[in-house]
Amino acid sequence: MLQKRELVDLMVALLGRVLSEQGEADGEVRPSSPLVGEEAVVTSLSLVSFIADVESTLAESHDLEVTLVSEHALSRHRSPFRTIETLADYVVELTSGRPEPGG
Repeated sequence: MLQKRELVDLMVALLGRVLSEQGEADGEVRPSSPLVGEEAVVTSLSLVSFIADVESTLAESHDLEVTLVSEHALSRHRSPFRTIETLADYVVELTSGRPEPGG
């Protein structure tokens, strides 16, 4: 199973690629880069592409079938889509079967 650090590194690379492909690469992508809200480093279209890339890469390269956008994810008090770091936490939660503390 992928460790959180590996997930974060993978997601940073995927988001950088999405931003570059969509001509939005203005700065460095970091684990703390906001994915939603006024300070988001992505547009909503780029976020959808990024999430699809994460899901397909996890399935194809790591044999992990996850659905990141679900009622469960969207109804949480604290969104897992805040940053790359929080999204990686959510993937770890989904793949380990344990709820995230404070989730």
